[in-house]
Amino acid sequence: MKLMPHTDWSEIVATDQSGSVQKIMDGTLRAIGSIGARRLSMSDISESSGVSRGTLYRYFASKEDVLAAVSEYICSSFEKGIVEAGQGITDPIERFRAVMRFYGRFTIERSPDGIFEVEPAFHLNFLRSHFSRHKAAVQQALDPVLDHFETLTASRLDRDIFCDTLVRLQLSTLIIPATPQWLDVWNGAPDRLCEWALQIAGHHAEHKRG
Repeated sequence: MKLMPHTDWSEIVATDQSGSVQKIMDGTLRAIGSIGARRLSMSDISESSGVSRGTLYRYFASKEDVLAAVSEYICSSFEKGIVEAGQGITDPIERFRAVMRFYGRFTIERSPDGIFEVEPAFHLNFLRSHFSRHKAAVQQALDPVLDHFETLTASRLDRDIFCDTLVRLQLSTLIIPATPQWLDVWNGAPDRLCEWALQIAGHHAEHKRG
């Protein structure tokens, strides 16, 4: 029975003992990066993945099914991964650091080189259609961190704008690749934001004493 595109493909990949599904996901991403989604054929996917056409058709009836599965696989992998990155970390700043490092690493590892040089419309459509899900996953991962900042500053943060900005900043590296300097800035953001929150907290304390 063929698996449908809306299946949780990250779970399928994790439980597939043959490794075929992972090969298909990775091979399709490589093929998209080299020849684009529009020109892509099932033969291209089979060759790039290193699996037989019979194995490929065991899971997918068409190229469109493969592309839908790959898109869902990337998105669900991100949603699970970024939440899991901060799980079990009680210190809010350490949790923030872990989430930021995961996000930066995921963007680099899951994005083919020259992602917009071959058929940019496909990649743009993916980013636009999954933006809200990525933002929601980031907020879920950072909610305990934002609780901490609100406690420090004694003020409410607009979490939607905060997470929206983080996602847009990270997506910008798909157009202008992240340099080591940018990664230092990105990974150092938790410490800078903590310093900012402590300064505000100190200002509030002085104002109350005055």
